[in-house]
Amino acid sequence: MKYPTGFLCSAAVLVVVWVDESLERGTAKQWAPPSGEKSSSGQADSLADPADPADPARALAQAFALKIGSERESRIRDLLSAWAARDAEAALKWVSALENPAARRSARSTVCFAVAEKDPRRAVTLALANGVDEDDDSGLMECLTREWCEKDSETVLKWASEQPPGEWRDRLLASASFVLSKSDPTEAARLVPGFEPGNLHDEAAMAVLHQWALKDSSAALQWAQGFSEPTLRERALVEISNLRHSMVSHE
Repeated sequence: MKYPTGFLCSAAVLVVVWVDESLERGTAKQWAPPSGEKSSSGQADSLADPADPADPARALAQAFALKIGSERESRIRDLLSAWAARDAEAALKWVSALENPAARRSARSTVCFAVAEKDPRRAVTLALANGVDEDDDSGLMECLTREWCEKDSETVLKWASEQPPGEWRDRLLASASFVLSKSDPTEAARLVPGFEPGNLHDEAAMAVLHQWALKDSSAALQWAQGFSEPTLRERALVEISNLRHSMVSHE
């Protein structure tokens, strides 16, 4: 079954991608190292150790000077993650100064995911405090919400439900409902009717239905039969039928 971006955290969100030449020119120029620090090959002569907390901004400037490629991407990602582990606020302050929106979003995602490994609630707070709602976040908030929900679904649901009605709130609740559906699909199903009608509502319903049907296809079928929208109801019934057929064929 295909889920929308809000449910699955794409690997592209988790990796800092700096491959576009126009992005390279704009960002590398802004954070170029002091003159004399490049070798004739275009690489920095001496790269700061990512584990060295002395000057992460300078280390990142050196990393930006590297030629575009996986080594450069990996180094930038490692530097941002290491900085986030020591001082996430400072790392995000640096990230916020990036002029290129794509670079800013990617770097912010890297820092926030590094924080979320230990404290997803703090990662959500930091993301919101550093402009995630001002940029197209490329699914960052949904991913962070999912990670937080894995650890504390009750708090996440309360927080998401208190957001102003609209797409933003529904995106957060859809992410939470998907996580909840794996352990308590009945409770997750109660969230879906509160979404505004449209694609997000339908995809949230299908995601919950899928997880529910894996646990109890009869209960999921009863829920699906109550869908008021004919197209969604038919789609849900086909989904359950396909899952049942798949389960039988693998027995």
